[in-house]
Amino acid sequence: MKIVNLAVVLGVMAWLPPTQAQQTEQDTVVPIKASEGRIELPVNYRKMWPDNYQDIKGGYTLSNGMTLSIVSRGTGMYAYVDDDQPHKIVATGSNTYVALDRQLKVELVREGDEASGWVTMVVPPRTLASGEVVPEKLLVFALR
Repeated sequence: MKIVNLAVVLGVMAWLPPTQAQQTEQDTVVPIKASEGRIELPVNYRKMWPDNYQDIKGGYTLSNGMTLSIVSRGTGMYAYVDDDQPHKIVATGSNTYVALDRQLKVELVREGDEASGWVTMVVPPRTLASGEVVPEKLLVFALR
């Protein structure tokens, strides 16, 4: 009788959906550090010249699948996520860049062809079709 019960339990377990232990590579969790709750632009930031940021220009995949792009226009450095509006950014510390409009912050560390860091961005308030207002929120994504 015990063998029959064991066979029934094993049979049922074979038909159950996979558990968390059987995650695919697409389900990988990417840890990010806690946010301060707002993006600050220090009083003493420094303007970067094109020669200073040649090594960080390019596209970076974020943990949510979006793409961060850092480009130069004239003597300015700009960053944007997907096809959103570009934000002029300045260096506020070692490997840290903040948009002058305080809508985007990038912490980027490059080691050869590898990059790591975080992107903090403000999602502006929205009004839904029902008339409900969704307030502004701050999102943080890791670079992969």
